Amino acid sequence: MEKIENLPGTKIVATFGPACKDENTLLEMVRNGVSCFRLNTAHSTPEELEYLVSIREKFRKDHSLTVSIMVDLKGPELRAILNGDGLQIDEGKEYKIGEESGSDIRVEVKGILAIVKENDRILFMDGKISTIVRKVSGSMCTVVAENSGTLRNRARMNIPGRFIPLGILQERDKMYLDMSIQNRIEFVALSFVQSRDEIDSVHDMIIQKGGDTKIVAKIETQQAMKNLHDIIQASDSLMVARGDLGVEMPLHEVTMSQKKIIRDSHSYGVSTIVATQMLESMVENESATRAEISDVTNAILDDADALMLSEETAIGKFPLEAVKTLKNTALFVEANSPVYPEPEDFYGSRITYSMARAARVIAQESRAHRIVAVTGSGNTARMLSSVRPGCAIIGVTGSTVTAGQINILRDVRPYVISNFTKDTSPEDILNELVSAKVLNRGERVVLVSGNQGYMFSGTSRVSLLNVGKQVARGYPGGDSCSGKAGKGGIFIGNFSQISSDKEWIEKYSAFVLSGRVERSVLKAIQHRGKTYISNAIIFETPPDGADLYIDAEIGSVFR
Repeated sequence: MEKIENLPGTKIVATFGPACKDENTLLEMVRNGVSCFRLNTAHSTPEELEYLVSIREKFRKDHSLTVSIMVDLKGPELRAILNGDGLQIDEGKEYKIGEESGSDIRVEVKGILAIVKENDRILFMDGKISTIVRKVSGSMCTVVAENSGTLRNRARMNIPGRFIPLGILQERDKMYLDMSIQNRIEFVALSFVQSRDEIDSVHDMIIQKGGDTKIVAKIETQQAMKNLHDIIQASDSLMVARGDLGVEMPLHEVTMSQKKIIRDSHSYGVSTIVATQMLESMVENESATRAEISDVTNAILDDADALMLSEETAIGKFPLEAVKTLKNTALFVEANSPVYPEPEDFYGSRITYSMARAARVIAQESRAHRIVAVTGSGNTARMLSSVRPGCAIIGVTGSTVTAGQINILRDVRPYVISNFTKDTSPEDILNELVSAKVLNRGERVVLVSGNQGYMFSGTSRVSLLNVGKQVARGYPGGDSCSGKAGKGGIFIGNFSQISSDKEWIEKYSAFVLSGRVERSVLKAIQHRGKTYISNAIIFETPPDGADLYIDAEIGSVFR
């Protein structure tokens, strides 16, 4: 597990491709903040998915790194079929779109034109060519071109604002879905989602095949925006897919739509990913533009959980540099804007949400270093992330799959305890995290879990704990500090043991003193900027050289 201080709370999703297929490049990308690799099935092969799976397992085994995989399913597409390779479109000219071969532009999907109405727009090639419907007659419609250009054969078609009954998965998508379930892939992303029913149908497919893959709904149509709340409730995460969304609606509406998607998703405790053209100039250039950095900053301040790179890492010349640019920007933004609001309204589980809010308040008021979330399904970590507690969340789980699924949540760092059982105590968990150098002895943490009898029984317990074994407590003075027991470090014992030594105050950095101590002595210690614990009850005298931590706020000493 990489050092938390070196990575931002905002997660990075990177698209896999030829530019980053080298194992060392992928490893450096993960070490610089990539928590999930996306495979775009429109431009990839099953062999590439198998390679990514092997990389995921290798990184986990050899480097103790958790990395997730998102399989982005191509989904349904409406295509323009031409008689040749291209058709010259002239502004103001009429064209026939129909199901028959005699049309200027043919569509392969039967009955699709029944949804079209007069004055609808039909767009081609991601909006580069725009037409307006002037007449509809059965399986044929007449459109007038709003601009000129060359229409390519099999170019994408969009009919903004209309529900297009194409189904959510094609045969190739179903093949990739089966592979994802078999390989326990963490996420599948559904393209061109229009309604909750589509997500429910894929969810049922996953359940019927015995899978536990999570669903990311890509919001890229006007229909999805209209059905946003229903889609959120059926999804595990939402992607703000700004490319196609910018085709389906006027560009000046996309930014406000992004803010709405993020805000409404968090009201249900659902994570969000902002995608498309984050650092597009870095496909060719080693540095980003000022406008791109502003866009990234805005997405972080909007409270997105993750930012996604597409061509930048798949085919770009500088994939690692693009990742580092996102990381450094996120670290700076989060350092200068460390507090993010919890949802104004919340519509999910009130019990789990209230426990998460309580953990946030305790962590902030007690200045806890970390929140440790014990989670079986990932729900506790997800809810804690949604309230934005302002400190890192260590998601402790016994499942590598759950670890991968919570790895995309803002501020959450997964940690797998392979032998985790219902009898694993909070002390055992904290000791394991200390051994792994995820936590330091003496740090103050908020532990959130199920009840003590059965850890995975739902979020029902919030505790404020110090990491390590308490060896003494008393009345504190000065600042919290750490050091080794013995000369040059921390003295622990009765004041009479050192009071006869005139130079004792210079020999130690801090003092834990049992018995009665004169105030003049305590003032002399504090005057020199040193910490003390007076009237201490010493439970255990540590040997010289033992690592100690003094929590001067609560007057306790830990080792």
